[in-house]
Amino acid sequence: MCYKMILDILTAIGTVGAVAIGMAAIYHANKNSKREIKTHKLEEIFELIQSLSRDYGKFKELYFSIEDLRDKEKKDIQTLSDYYKIRDEKLPSADRHKIIADLSRLEVLTKCYTEDSLLNKILKYEDLMYSFSDFVFNGGSMHQELKWKNGFPDYEEYSILIEELKTQIIGQIKRK
Repeated sequence: MCYKMILDILTAIGTVGAVAIGMAAIYHANKNSKREIKTHKLEEIFELIQSLSRDYGKFKELYFSIEDLRDKEKKDIQTLSDYYKIRDEKLPSADRHKIIADLSRLEVLTKCYTEDSLLNKILKYEDLMYSFSDFVFNGGSMHQELKWKNGFPDYEEYSILIEELKTQIIGQIKRK
């Protein structure tokens, strides 16, 4: 009888041990899964920034077209309709819709998956791109007048901003 009790106790200990190991495995798998999701979302943020940055040159060109429209001495662009023709040629409607969707997605992912200085820097970038897109899509923007009175960053400033963002995102991904 004593051997049966010892065998039952050992069986119970083995069962509890197996359950504990199973729970630990589930915990670690869940932790790894969360890490993979966050890494994927950071990669998506990186991709959105890269995609949006490709339109910056077009935005700058359209910015100068709006400046020409505002300058009454320039004869190239007389009306907002003239500007819209140029805008539609450089940025077709489908491209504008994609930019708006990308900016919305960037804001959501940033607020959900970043923190501290990276969060603030990406939101500042998103605000810049929102202001600039609103400005060139509509031929002017109150948002631009309030936040970017002195104009938008030149190519060099913009390039530095993008490189800092991408470096910080890569650092976050590698840290995970």
